[in-house]
Amino acid sequence: MIYAALAVYLLGILFMAMGVYRLWAGMVNPRWVGWALLPGTVVSEMAYIFGCLITGGEIHRARLMGPARAGQGNKAAKAGAEPTTEATPRIPHLGPVIEAFAAIVACGAAILAAHALLGGPVIDRFGIVSDQLHRALPTSTAGFWQQVHRQVHLVRHMGRTLLALDWLDWRVPVFVYLAACLSIRLAPVHRPVRASLAAVVALAGIIALVGLAWWRFSGLVGRIWPLVSYVWASLLFLLALSLIIRGCVGLVRALAARETARGAG
Repeated sequence: MIYAALAVYLLGILFMAMGVYRLWAGMVNPRWVGWALLPGTVVSEMAYIFGCLITGGEIHRARLMGPARAGQGNKAAKAGAEPTTEATPRIPHLGPVIEAFAAIVACGAAILAAHALLGGPVIDRFGIVSDQLHRALPTSTAGFWQQVHRQVHLVRHMGRTLLALDWLDWRVPVFVYLAACLSIRLAPVHRPVRASLAAVVALAGIIALVGLAWWRFSGLVGRIWPLVSYVWASLLFLLALSLIIRGCVGLVRALAARETARGAG
C-alpha cells in the first residue's frame, strides 16, 4: 500500500535529515551550517513558533542562530550557535507534537512550492519510473534485499543526475539548494525527537485517511512520488557523501595527532 510506504519513507527522511545535519555540525561550526541552510531554517522555525502560538504556548526566546560565547565548552558553544526556540507548551504532551507537525508541514509545503515553480528541469531528469522508490513495502526477504539494492542504485542515480543537470539554467541550482535546505531542516535541532516522530506518524495517518475517503487523492500522491523519491535520494546521497568526508577528516586528524605525538616524544 502506497500510504504505508509513504509513512516509512517520511520517517526515513526525518532520520537521514538528522544524520546529515549532525555530521555537518560536527565537522564545521554549526553557525556556518545554519547560514548555509538559512531558507530552511527560517521556514522551520517560523512554523514551529506558529505551532506554539496556536496551541496557547508561550515563546520565551526565538533565535535563528547566534555566535558561540567565549568561555563555553565545545559542546555548549556549538549548541549556542544552533537555531533555538524556547517555549513552554500549554498542552504538555500534545503541544510539542502539534508544533513539530507545523514545522514539518511547512517545510514539506515549501518543497512542493519550490518543485512547482522551479523543479521541472531537475525532477524531469531524475524522475524516471525505474529510478523511483518502490510504492509498496517489501513483504519477503528477497524483497527486503531488493529494496536495499534499490537504495544503492538511487545514490548512484542521484550522482549521475547531478552531473547531467544543466547548471546554467538558474532554476536548477536554486531548486537543488532550496530542496536540500528544506529537506535537512525537516529534522529537529533543539526540539524533542519523539514529538517529531509522532508528528510524522500523524501526518502519514492523515494522508492515509484522506486517501481512503477520497479516491482521487491516491492519484495526487502518485504525481508527487517522483519528488518524494528525489528528496529521499538526495538526502541519502548527502548522508553517504558526508560519512565519507567525515571518515577522511577523522583519519587525517588521527594521523596528524599521531605524528605530533611522535615529534613530541
